[in-house]
Amino acid sequence: MTREIIDYGQFADRLRAWQQGGPRWELLHAVQEEWGYEDPGGEPGHSRWGGENRTHGIDWELPVPQALNEWWDSPLNSFAFNPRLYWVHTQWPPSISELELPADSALVAPGGDRRVCVFMSEYHYSHEWGYLAADAELPDPRVVVSLRGEWVVQSGSLSEFLTQLAFERLPAHYGWTLRVRRAAVEADPEIVRRLTDSYRELGLLPWQEMGTDALSYGAPDAVVRHGRGPGADFALVINARTREALVAVAETLGVDWSGDKAISPPSQVPAPLEDLGPVSLAQGDADPRGRWSVVSRGHSAPPAVPGAAAALVQPPGALRSVAADRNATTLVAGDRDGWVHVLETDDESPETISLALHRAPVTALACLDLAGGKRLVLSGDEHGVIRYWSTRRKPLRSPFARRATPVRALALAQLETGPALAAAWADGLVRLWDLGSEAVAGLRLGTGIRFLGLDADGTLHVTDDHGISSLRLDTAKLWPHRDLRLRLDAVDWGSLWTARGPGHMVPDLIGKVASDDKKTAMDAVHDLYRLLVSKDAASTAAVPAIPFLVELMTDPDNKSRSTLLLLIADLADVRQARGGRGDAQLAAVREALPVLRYLHDDPESSIRWAANELEQNCAASPAS
Repeated sequence: MTREIIDYGQFADRLRAWQQGGPRWELLHAVQEEWGYEDPGGEPGHSRWGGENRTHGIDWELPVPQALNEWWDSPLNSFAFNPRLYWVHTQWPPSISELELPADSALVAPGGDRRVCVFMSEYHYSHEWGYLAADAELPDPRVVVSLRGEWVVQSGSLSEFLTQLAFERLPAHYGWTLRVRRAAVEADPEIVRRLTDSYRELGLLPWQEMGTDALSYGAPDAVVRHGRGPGADFALVINARTREALVAVAETLGVDWSGDKAISPPSQVPAPLEDLGPVSLAQGDADPRGRWSVVSRGHSAPPAVPGAAAALVQPPGALRSVAADRNATTLVAGDRDGWVHVLETDDESPETISLALHRAPVTALACLDLAGGKRLVLSGDEHGVIRYWSTRRKPLRSPFARRATPVRALALAQLETGPALAAAWADGLVRLWDLGSEAVAGLRLGTGIRFLGLDADGTLHVTDDHGISSLRLDTAKLWPHRDLRLRLDAVDWGSLWTARGPGHMVPDLIGKVASDDKKTAMDAVHDLYRLLVSKDAASTAAVPAIPFLVELMTDPDNKSRSTLLLLIADLADVRQARGGRGDAQLAAVREALPVLRYLHDDPESSIRWAANELEQNCAASPAS
């Protein structure tokens, strides 16, 4: 699919049209989406109370501008979902700065309120951003920034400032980046002339932070930031949505971009979609890994759902999906606006539970009644978000799962192993979870799936446009690491320590190393490396983690084997450990050597090299 090219040379025109009366957050949402930010669904994990919350310096008589409240309340506020994208501190309620406007300031009328209400600070507190106390009653007031002991205007409104902040931060995470040092630009002053001749300004005021005084210019699929102030280490920073767009700008400006290390790739990369064709299953087909086999293929009508489920969506809502449990004691309906409606019909006085769980049309539903009156509800939407919850509890803030393609079908069942759920996305991937252990398997069955059914005996029914296939699941092969996850839960990780604090994150990361998604597995290994590898052996969580890592290393289907083996090898390198604290860690690795020695003959050269490193580290590290 060809990606649409966005010419940011036209951004000034977009900005001007928006300033003349466009919806307040339209431009911010567009900028986020254009650079690759995807709404994660669910509820934000960072609230307005999650930053600096002072009890002093607050004028409780001053109103908070409407725009600032709206930004915090917006479900599309990327800061509230991932503050690390921004590296700023927020202040709630806004506090009165000790730095006031001078008496002769042109920003306020003579004799007016010269105070400034601070709502955000640069990460190192070098600068603060605020609005004038005199403007606090305005719905969307100007934003000023503290600069060399005075306040200067940064943006014409709060909503414009927050849009500009996104422009300053998100492209560095989601785009390709080339930084040009000041010395290179000073050596060739024509670079700046070529910049101003070739590209238009974005129309935003110069960004004032850490003395950069940066003016931004727009190009096709790229933005060029010209740091003119003394604090700018890089005179030019080019951010582009594609590598090709970045190279085109660099060549236009005449700056050196040679060498792969000069250009930084995006750090936030969405998981790629599966490249699968339509479902093509026939009786007798089987998975090469023995996880499933097709026991029948035929034609069948869609599953019947009581009409009362459809009646749960009242006008003017538009029904999009319905479901019921096997006994029709739980009915579920989802609508176009993302609401999920649940009716438990066996209650003495049944009432409908209606929750706004999604920010896109609900495309699939499933429900399951368990012992003790517990009811599980599963819902998926057009944005690929799945929410899973019990009607006896408040739904979790975060989605259960998410992929960048619509959810097409869902199913729930009580298997011998416990509750299990299945989900199919539009690109043809089907995932099955064992909810007790959170083990997950990915089946690449193909596109065109319309319904899923899951029986208690472990039969998965897959309905496409041409019929229905019944797949017998082998749960032992489907979730080979289910027992490992249960054993992980038996360890008191909270009492153990990593290089970065208590070990609460370790079991979840080890579980992700078992993922059949390569990026998930590799990212988990890298995170474990940061937590567990420590030359002073302060990471007590490493010792119980090593047997689990070795167990995953012996799985030939593991997606991170070479990196995982290097992690195990580095855990054996405790030569610099103080006070003998590395003895247990080294002993745990040495105990695993017999089951890993076969890796010296592995077909992959990277595995053979890592196996040699493991042997050397175990031999070189002294035993106590």
